[in-house]
Formats: sequence, structure tokens, C-alpha cells
Amino acid sequence: MDISGVNCIVITTKSKIVRTRKMAIISIDLDGKNQFLAKSKQIPFVTAKSLTEIAKKSQEEVRKHIKEEFHIRKKKGGFESSIRIKPATKKNLEAQIYSMAAFASLQQTGGKKKARDGRLAIPIYENIRDVKRKTTKNSPSGYLSGDAFKIKMPSGQEAIAQRKRGSLKILYFLRKEADVEKRFDMIEVTERTVRDEFGMIFKKNLQDIAGK
Repeated sequence: MDISGVNCIVITTKSKIVRTRKMAIISIDLDGKNQFLAKSKQIPFVTAKSLTEIAKKSQEEVRKHIKEEFHIRKKKGGFESSIRIKPATKKNLEAQIYSMAAFASLQQTGGKKKARDGRLAIPIYENIRDVKRKTTKNSPSGYLSGDAFKIKMPSGQEAIAQRKRGSLKILYFLRKEADVEKRFDMIEVTERTVRDEFGMIFKKNLQDIAGK
């Protein structure tokens, strides 16, 4: 599966689907799973309900993964809440799980992040306790409007620094590009959740309809 640029996963039982560049597809084959499938007019309803439920379950698991893997600065909102779903319907048997965060696709694959203009400001953290919520005061521009300044080190590396009690403290390195490590496993988590739980969800919903 090519996952470059992906920020949306479609979970579907349809055999054909128009794919866009930022979409990954998880196909579920229902053929031959139950003789009831060929007889019941409720199958589109059961399938749509099951697809939506597995998307919600995947959303929960992806958000749990974000909590475990990322240091979340905001108590509310932020990356975790950017994980959304679009439910399936009887006429459109596909559910979607996606991220509203612009940086999610690069975190999914890892790779190079390039500055659009100027330089990327890469923060320097000696301890996880140094990681603070970004504000206008502790942003690169905020520091530069205060007592921080730009320097060029002997290696040629540019940085934003601050002088504290006679010593020089590097706050940010300034670079044209930066390596982004793969840390976000939205696709892997969703694939595992679908594989492990869709069958049980579908069977339960099917039994509920058959028992009415």
C-alpha cells in the first residue's frame, strides 16, 4: 500500500472505489460469509452500521495511540481531536477515518520537511519538561522580539540563542529542511482493528436483525 501523503482511510465492502492521492483503502470481502446475506434486504443497513462502528472503534484506537506516542501539550483539542470519522450509509457502503492535522501524513510516513520560506526553527529540548505549549512569547518570533538573537556557529549552522547568566543557550536551530521520524501509525492501527474486530461486529449486527 502506497501511504505517501495519506491522511484519510476508507473502510469499505465495495469492490470498486475511486481513489485519491491522499486516501488509503481497506477492503472487506463479505462474499460467502453467511447464507443470510443473499436473502435479507437488511444487509445494506447491517453493513453500513458495522462499517460505521468499526470506524468509531478505529478512531478510539488511533486516539489512544496518539496519547501513547506523542507529547500532547493541549488538554483539549489538538492532534488527538483531529481524528474524525465519516459514517457509512446504505447507499454508500464506506466509512472514513481521517485526520484534520496538516502534518499527519508526514508523521505517518516520515521523511523530509522543507521550509516554504526562510528556515525551519527546530526547538532544542534537553528534557521533556522543557516542552511547553507554544505561545507568542516562547515562539521563535517571540524570543527574537525579546532578548534572543540569531547567531552563526563555527560549523555554519544558524541558530536562535539567548544569553543567560553569562552563558549562551541555544533555543532553536534554523534549517532549510528537517528529518521527520515516522511516529504516527493511523493506517497500521486501523488495519489491525478492522482485522481483529469487524467480523465480530458484523456478526452481532446480523444476529440482531435476524432475531427480529
